[in-house]
Amino acid sequence: MQTPERCNCGSEDCPRCYPLSRKQAEITDDDRADALDAIIEEVLDYGSFPKHGRAQIDLYEFVADNLDTSYAFELVVAALSTNKQALEIRIERLHDMVEAMLKKDIADTDMLEEMAQELANDRGQI
Repeated sequence: MQTPERCNCGSEDCPRCYPLSRKQAEITDDDRADALDAIIEEVLDYGSFPKHGRAQIDLYEFVADNLDTSYAFELVVAALSTNKQALEIRIERLHDMVEAMLKKDIADTDMLEEMAQELANDRGQI
């Protein structure tokens, strides 16, 4: 018995083109929150998302587009001073601010939905 040829329609839910495709699990708010945290963690740790391949988010460009240049001068002045504790406080404040900006910027993107779908599918297999 021969297997039917692919119809090449391009639809991922076509049973002829993708006979082994599985149903997509429903995305929950927890999936979205976990995906958002994972994306932001990768951006802040590696400078881009995804860390390999073509970046959908580049931290350098994001900071250049969204932050005032005075933050760079503030950090340089703090680094040159002898009060290293003040530098740590400024870095932590800047980190928290950029993290909040990233969360707001990424919240309603296709990239977030795709990662949330992957997480939902992975949880559905357990």
